[in-house]
Amino acid sequence: MMDFTGKVFIVTGASSGIGLSCAEQIIALGGRVIGVDKNATAVDNDAYEHSVISVTDERAIENLVNIVTDKYGHIDGLVNAAGIWGSSKPFYEMDSEAFQNVLDVNTKGMFLMSKYVARTMIPQKRGKIVNISCIRASVFRNNMADYAASKGAVVSMTSAMALDLAPYNIQVNSVAPGFTYTGMTSASFDNPEVREQSEKIIPNGRLGIPKDISSVVMFLLSDMSDYMTGTNVFADGGYHIQK
Repeated sequence: MMDFTGKVFIVTGASSGIGLSCAEQIIALGGRVIGVDKNATAVDNDAYEHSVISVTDERAIENLVNIVTDKYGHIDGLVNAAGIWGSSKPFYEMDSEAFQNVLDVNTKGMFLMSKYVARTMIPQKRGKIVNISCIRASVFRNNMADYAASKGAVVSMTSAMALDLAPYNIQVNSVAPGFTYTGMTSASFDNPEVREQSEKIIPNGRLGIPKDISSVVMFLLSDMSDYMTGTNVFADGGYHIQK
């Protein structure tokens, strides 16, 4: 059984969806969570602390990691779950600033958090970093060039980061959710027709829920995954293997 007693984790995007589910599961397993989000949180637990900052704010991130390290002496894991959806337009109609914003949050934010957390983990000679990617890094639909680019970069960076950190016994992996019902996707999946059509093309026959994804994250944060690094794990009900 997984036990995170005495361990400290940072979770971005912790106010909702997959990030919130990760924070709740870590706490349930005995760990302490420092949640990061641009929004406030509804989590009310002595093992949870919340910081309202943007993952694109480098100075705020550096300061937060320093505070956590000074307070607890170690950071055992990082979950990069913060993310935003794209513009849902053909790439040739996308605004360049909006395109850049998607990359800043989904990709640069992951880079910045990982950069400063890794600097704490390296002297420890241990640690886990889990990035939330997406099936859209490799299985595409139209009108999502910005989002697909950002999540493709997450997968590539995961492998590159894993190589950089392997000498320090730090494992870096990513999880690729499929069709998952969250606050970000509810507007689409609350449409009965969209939901029915989506479930038809998922071999497991249903949408995912945040806990389906966060349960995989828990495994990757635990010592049971010590021999896994640089891997992108699909948690999509089999969507990416269907014909």
